[in-house]
Amino acid sequence: MADAALSNKVVMRCVFTVLCLILIFVHLLPLETTPRRWAGPEFMVVLALAWSVRQPEYTPPLLIAGVFLLADFLLLRPPGLGAAIMVFACEIQRSRSLRLRDATFATEWLTAAAIMLAITLGYRLVGTIFLLPLPSLGLMLMQTIMNIAIYPGVVFLSHLLFGVRRSSVHDTLGAN
Repeated sequence: MADAALSNKVVMRCVFTVLCLILIFVHLLPLETTPRRWAGPEFMVVLALAWSVRQPEYTPPLLIAGVFLLADFLLLRPPGLGAAIMVFACEIQRSRSLRLRDATFATEWLTAAAIMLAITLGYRLVGTIFLLPLPSLGLMLMQTIMNIAIYPGVVFLSHLLFGVRRSSVHDTLGAN
């Protein structure tokens, strides 16, 4: 029984890693040759936050740090900044997962929205302090709004395709 639970946890961590690698790959594809005037959602951020609150054991901090550090390097962002902010954000989500287990989806969505806004403001603040080249505030806020808007879809698809649902009291007691 314990081996099956451990095996499922390892498989789902691999699924999360593969999904993030696919998202990085798609982001690197030269699909447009002209600069865009709008910012689309950052699917990795939404996926990590959704999985962190619904099944915290699928997204350990080292996995989040590794995947987002790789994204920082490959997408030419400041190395480690996005990874550090995402580890911090996912740990906040993980710490709230027990309280949000019995809450409505709207409460979970609102919490995720607040964390996504904090991620944007934190990234902007650190970038400003260290004089990093940053995109315009409008584009960053547009991306945050897009992230908030697609959160329900990512949660739905994660539940439908991968069975990532909120952990129940039974799951929590069984893990101890």
